Amino acid sequence: MKLGKEKGNRQDATLRLQKATACPYSPAQFGKEKGNRQNATLRLQKATAGPHSPAQLGSEKGNRQRATLRLQQATGKSRDAAHLVNKIICCFLPFAFCLVAREARAADVSIRLFADMKVSSAMIAVVNGSYRVLGDGKELSQKEPQALYQLQLIPGDSIAVRAPGDTLGRFKKLQFIPLGVDASFKLKPVAPLSGTRLYIGELEIDAVNQVLVFRHTADLEQYVGGVVEAESGGHKAKEFYKVQSILCRTYALNHLGRHGTEGFELCDGTHCQVYRSRAADPLILQAVDDTRGLVLVDANINLITAAFHSNCGGQTVNSEDVWAVPVSYLRAVHDTFCLRMPQARWQRRISTEDWLAYLGAKHHYPDDSLSRYNATHFQQNSRSVYFADRNLRVPLKILRTDWQLRSTFFSLEQQGDSISFRGRGWGHGVGLCQEGAIRMARLGYSYQQILNYYYRNVSLVSMSRLEFFREE
Repeated sequence: MKLGKEKGNRQDATLRLQKATACPYSPAQFGKEKGNRQNATLRLQKATAGPHSPAQLGSEKGNRQRATLRLQQATGKSRDAAHLVNKIICCFLPFAFCLVAREARAADVSIRLFADMKVSSAMIAVVNGSYRVLGDGKELSQKEPQALYQLQLIPGDSIAVRAPGDTLGRFKKLQFIPLGVDASFKLKPVAPLSGTRLYIGELEIDAVNQVLVFRHTADLEQYVGGVVEAESGGHKAKEFYKVQSILCRTYALNHLGRHGTEGFELCDGTHCQVYRSRAADPLILQAVDDTRGLVLVDANINLITAAFHSNCGGQTVNSEDVWAVPVSYLRAVHDTFCLRMPQARWQRRISTEDWLAYLGAKHHYPDDSLSRYNATHFQQNSRSVYFADRNLRVPLKILRTDWQLRSTFFSLEQQGDSISFRGRGWGHGVGLCQEGAIRMARLGYSYQQILNYYYRNVSLVSMSRLEFFREE
């Protein structure tokens, strides 16, 4: 059955295959019917009720049993659809090139290492495989292949390179080009002193403004594994690591231009995503491989803003409550899964005098007795956006920033000469709650169900198929 060639009409063949499969991993880019993508999206969601359609299941009244039942009912049809997809793909694989985009291929990403440090001296050790080492584009003249190199910044933005028993010269740029896919190196800053990190792939070093700038080119999936390990730590369930893998991959691809004018794509700090070394945890490596190439997209087939935070305190927030911009898939949900996790509660005490002085000086808070009482007695049973007193509204996100509070989800009352803050959660509260997701994974929820719980109207697709789905 040479689909796509019947009557020379690729579109008709594509439509027939898409209707037959109703694959839950493909968002409804079947909107070519009547040119209506939104109607197609709705039809696909109704047909599959898959794990990628929004529901915020399980949040109602904190009833996990009801949540489990609803999730099982919702995913039943999608499992049947997925089974049918597998059969069809096996049958038509030789002809699939005309109908679907290529399979996900490994992509490279360039990251600046030690981006938050001003490194002037470092050690590089080749630990596996071999590298071709270039100085200003020319291969270094060495007495014999070296495994250890010492780099020292020289005034005037040049780099002195030494090896044991050998001075290799001064250069503006150094390149360590791997001669095999598994070639790896260790990098250790000496001034200032920092820990040793292990990486696979290429390394380029420049001297810029009296600082050594390290640019590492890595396979995207290896980078994702390193980020997951740095951001999430160890001893988590595999399904949670799958969630983090998808979010980290989506975030990376959505922000590749963030440092484009600086000669690299991402940095290794919190400005982008924390990336300390290649991943070593076998469970994380398996989770990355199990979700290889998968990203989250919205109803318009755009990569989502993969926002997440440590703990929401029982309720996430709408995106506009923090960033002033409403985003369709970043909607508030009630979350009972995180309530007993380590970062669910916090306390803080501030001098009453300091608190009132701050409100008056920065926010022109009234000084009458009623306003003073309201300023020292504030209650949030559910999340608010403002610290409100009659006609005066102070954004809670400003209070959080100015006082370095863990979250905006807090109540306060005066106790003697101090203000007692009783807070819930940690972080901005938008998107996925990490500790809630950790708890869901422990309870047996799949990574699809977890993502569906925190993000609305999103779909999982292979990153290699994005352009295909975007075609009109």
